[in-house]
Amino acid sequence: SNEKAKKNIANIWKWSTFSEEKEALLAVGTKLKILSVHYFGYRWEIEVELMEDDEEA
Repeated sequence: SNEKAKKNIANIWKWSTFSEEKEALLAVGTKLKILSVHYFGYRWEIEVELMEDDEEA
């Protein structure tokens, strides 16, 4: 399920050209660790890792 979440987050982020939307996405996207960010001139590629919340597990 984490792999699916990673793809969904990256896809949403890819279509956003506004930093505010990206920040809001991260705020809503629970705990994320950004592993890498690349911009290819026409699209963003963001690799993220979802952090486990031990308190709620």
